[in-house]
Amino acid sequence: MAERGAMTGAGLPWSARVGLALLVLLVPLALAGPAFAPDPRAVELGERLLAPGAGHWLGTDQLGRSVASRLVSGLGWSFSIAGGATVIACLVGSLVGLASARATSLPARLLGELTALVQSLPSFVIAMTAVAIFGNGGRSVTLVLGLATWPVFARVVQAEASSLLVREYVLAARAMQMNTLRLYAHHVLPGLVPSIVTLLCLHFAEMLIAESALSFLGIGAELGQPTWGVMLSNRAPTC
Repeated sequence: MAERGAMTGAGLPWSARVGLALLVLLVPLALAGPAFAPDPRAVELGERLLAPGAGHWLGTDQLGRSVASRLVSGLGWSFSIAGGATVIACLVGSLVGLASARATSLPARLLGELTALVQSLPSFVIAMTAVAIFGNGGRSVTLVLGLATWPVFARVVQAEASSLLVREYVLAARAMQMNTLRLYAHHVLPGLVPSIVTLLCLHFAEMLIAESALSFLGIGAELGQPTWGVMLSNRAPTC
C-alpha cells in the first residue's frame, strides 16, 4: 500500500508539492498580473523609499516606483525569456541528439564533435558576449541563451536514443523495413519523453538564473525594463 501511494500525486515529495504550488501561483500572476498592477516605470519622487502599506504592498524604491509592480512585471519578463530559451535549446539539442544517435555515419560523428565543442565553451560567457555585441532586448537574450545551451539536451537525447535504438523491439521493427521517421516517432521519441520533461524543468530554472544574471550586469534587458536582476543591481551596496 505504501508503494502504491508513493506512485500517486499524494505520494509526491514535499519539495515537488511546494514547487508545483508555486508554479500554479506564479504562472497566472506572470500572465495577468501586469494588467492589474500599477505602472512599474512610473516615477514619483515624492514617494521615494516608502515602507510597505496599503498603497504600495512592498513599498517603493529610490525613484518612488512600486516594488510590487516591478516584481510582477519582472516575473513575466523572466518567464518569457526563460521559456523561450528553453524551447529553443530543447528543439535544437533534440534534433542534433537524434541525428547523432547513430554514430556509425560521418555526419553523425561530426554532429557529436560539434556538440562536444560547443559544450566545452562557457555558455554564460558566450551569452554575455553575444548580448553585448548584438544588443539588449528580449528576442536577442532569448535566442542567445537558447543557442548557447542546446548541447545539454543534445547529450541527453543522444545517449537515450542510442540506448533505445539497440532494444529488441526497435531492432525487430528495423528488420521489418520500417520507415526511419516512423521508427523514431513510434519507438524512440516516446522513450525520450521522461528524460526530456525532467531536463526541461531543470533547464527552465537555469535560464531564469541566467537571465537575472545578465540583467544584473546591465546587458540583458532594455533600458528601463523592470527585471529582477535590475532590481537586485539597484539595491546592491556599492563600495
